[in-house]
Amino acid sequence: MKVPVPVRSKSLKKSRGHPSCSLPLLLLIAGVQFLVIGKPFPSLLMDSRSFFNLAEEEFIPEPHVSCEFNDTRSDFCELAGVIRVRGSTSEVFIVTPRRGTTAGDVVGANATWIAADATSWKMKPYTRKGESRIMNGITEFTLRLASANEAPACDVMHEDVPAVLYSNGGYCGNYYHDFNDNIIPLFITTRHLGREVQLLVTHKQAWWFGKYGEIVDGLTRHEAVDLDGDERVHCYRSVTVGLRSHKDLSIDPRRAPNNVSMVDFKRFLMWRYALPREHAIRTEEDDEERRKPRLLIVTRQSRRRFMNLQEIMAAAEDVGFEVTASDLMTPPKKQGDEAVKDDSGQARMADASATVNAFDAMLAVHGSGLTNLVFLPMNAVVMQVVPLGRMEGLAMDEYGVPPRDMNMRYLQYNITAEESTLSELYPRGHPVFLDPGPIHKQSWSLVNEIYLGKQDVRLNIARFRPVLHKALQLLR
Repeated sequence: MKVPVPVRSKSLKKSRGHPSCSLPLLLLIAGVQFLVIGKPFPSLLMDSRSFFNLAEEEFIPEPHVSCEFNDTRSDFCELAGVIRVRGSTSEVFIVTPRRGTTAGDVVGANATWIAADATSWKMKPYTRKGESRIMNGITEFTLRLASANEAPACDVMHEDVPAVLYSNGGYCGNYYHDFNDNIIPLFITTRHLGREVQLLVTHKQAWWFGKYGEIVDGLTRHEAVDLDGDERVHCYRSVTVGLRSHKDLSIDPRRAPNNVSMVDFKRFLMWRYALPREHAIRTEEDDEERRKPRLLIVTRQSRRRFMNLQEIMAAAEDVGFEVTASDLMTPPKKQGDEAVKDDSGQARMADASATVNAFDAMLAVHGSGLTNLVFLPMNAVVMQVVPLGRMEGLAMDEYGVPPRDMNMRYLQYNITAEESTLSELYPRGHPVFLDPGPIHKQSWSLVNEIYLGKQDVRLNIARFRPVLHKALQLLR
């Protein structure tokens, strides 16, 4: 039976063919091996896979392992040396020059994330570490310290490119979580590598890579590997397991490689989607012929809708905005009056990013539609309407901090009970209004059901008008 020779890959869009080896060199190595260990020459020729791995890794360097398990958002490990990844068994092998190497040998005695005498540990490479409900569905990988003989042989060699292993599962498909849990952590973890990185993906969603193709191609020029459907053993010199994640929809540049920031991320998106506007309009009070600043009101098709949208638009126009309302999800109409559909979502992303970038201010009720703020120009104003139900802190973390980190302005409007349609479902003396705290403590699913799932808003225009005036002033 002929054993297949491992492929030496340059990790581009297509792997290269089999490596060649000159016959004289092959004979010389075979003769030396026969003299040293007494292995018959014919047997060596039959065992081509063992020969290849011996020739490639006759010197096994000491591995370098650096892990962070104390972060509240995600676990990640940076591995360097001889690293072999077998997706079919969810294992990463850290090859050591000798048997019996332990965690204490490779990371030092002060490591607190794993016992010093351990030879393996487990990780779930997804960025919602604290949410057991969602983490239960994430594939767990075992990282093993193993000698060259204990680790599986290489099927594909990737000598020239590092790899990042992570999960594309969890909340994948929710627009906010696509950016918060995958895209921004990928940017933090890989941007400094200048597209010279290969993604090793578990729970890989083909539609997701299609929809966000412009972003993924900006981070790597190498084809992503679907680990769940790949029986091969991929071998690298450097692998990062897990993604770095700092805070909601944002980056802490002090903790990021090369100190990348959300401003860098915004400029990255401008590059990938060819967005023309880096800065919002600057208005002048004494300029009578000035162009009106443009306000985008992001609407929702269900739950947390603006029930008096026309009144809100009229008030904004009266203040001095040019106003447009859109859900940014419905395919744009072109070529007559027919909606253009794109199954991958990639064209829709391009249209949505271009639409948002043309505006100077955005208004939306708390929800994933606000994620589109990443496409606004710098100095733009983001106005978030926060529903009833003690949601102010969550709203600030998710959509209040990120605009400031991207050199934008932020205004938050917290509605009253009279502005919530919950007043049509519950009496005013109900705990839903008087004390949301116990509901939060009981379960998030109940909060989601009541405050996010049953509630629409009807803004008090007189109360809301000063927010519109403030937004206009911030653009001056």
